[in-house]
Amino acid sequence: MRLNRMEILPPLTLALLFLVTRAITYLMWLRPEANFVANDMSYYNYHLWHLNQGQAEVMVEYPVPAVWILNACYHVGNYLGALLSTDWQPFFSALLLLLDAAVAASLYRRQNFTGALFWIMFTAANGAIVWFRFDLLPAALVAWACLWLVARPALSGAFVAAGAAIKLWPAILIAPLLAPDPRRGVGRRRLTGFLTAGGVLGLAALAVAGLERNLKPLAWQSERGLQIESVPATPLMLARTYFAPGEWHIWLSEYNALEIAGPGVGVMLTVSTALTLLSLLAAVGLSVLLIKRRSGPTVVLLAVCTLVLFTVIANKTLSPQYVLWLGGPVAVLLAHVRCPWLRRHLVVLGAALVVVGALTQYTYPWGAFGIMALPQGSGADIAVLAARNLLLIVLTAYSGWLTVKTAATADKSFG
Repeated sequence: MRLNRMEILPPLTLALLFLVTRAITYLMWLRPEANFVANDMSYYNYHLWHLNQGQAEVMVEYPVPAVWILNACYHVGNYLGALLSTDWQPFFSALLLLLDAAVAASLYRRQNFTGALFWIMFTAANGAIVWFRFDLLPAALVAWACLWLVARPALSGAFVAAGAAIKLWPAILIAPLLAPDPRRGVGRRRLTGFLTAGGVLGLAALAVAGLERNLKPLAWQSERGLQIESVPATPLMLARTYFAPGEWHIWLSEYNALEIAGPGVGVMLTVSTALTLLSLLAAVGLSVLLIKRRSGPTVVLLAVCTLVLFTVIANKTLSPQYVLWLGGPVAVLLAHVRCPWLRRHLVVLGAALVVVGALTQYTYPWGAFGIMALPQGSGADIAVLAARNLLLIVLTAYSGWLTVKTAATADKSFG
């Protein structure tokens, strides 16, 4: 059987693009001003070593299943590393690279490869941080939950539960997945998958670590301060740089995060809390709207996209790797939506998210020292951070508008 040239060309082109962009990312990471992106590996290594020495109360900021995964990577990576005279870091990074490729491959469609193309460009735009933070894992689980929304609804719900078990925030996404009806059909199967997988993982974590340890990630997050990259911190970072240098200072907190201290921080923490509550209300409101209108998969995915964006802008601890969470819903929408009107908006949304990824990579690592500089930040670097955060706010509103507008019409655009 002869291969059709037109059928083989798109996947080969995408594979080549993936390899080229990753090679460029690797070469950029090798530069001295960028290779500190891998520093979290030292953090993981230090705490996992202590965990395996019998010290149970380590990495309490992570849910228990997340620590299981990291510890498994640590053991397998060190075993393979011993054979190759290295440590576990190359194994961990290679695993994330393969996960990145697996998501891209699963998004490919012969009739429409824009979903895979977007994913490749989006993760490339974020830079080498993809290989050194495990946030790609919940991002991939959410992407697959979106991808199998219709074909495997129970599996879709299970993927959301797995994402929530290792990073908490995906739990909010079950709300729109209940549409069109949580009592029957695909909505019920998604809920069943979510509750089953979540119950199994939750009971296992409770059995192994107990209730107190399983609640610690929530306490850890609630006690943290205002991280300098977060959207609520933006007005203070601008004021510190352009108007009142010396009024605010930046420090590495006990939570291993760069936080800002000074006038107005308490107010902006309250703003972050209010935004978080609004995101939860938005989840409930969108779920009610979608169930009432018996919305199909396109609107569900738009709602998921909106809620992930809302979660990101509300987060007082926004870190560069969190931007990875945004890729999955948009990639699946680009892979499946046929409606010309909506596709035009999705292309705009996707292109804007690639820009968000590139701006995020600039802020960390390239502009990181300028952003945290004392007594004031670098004007150019702070401007890039502010532009990134403003774009995130605009995209949240844009995605929300698309969700509500599309919910008002019959959903026949998904295929």
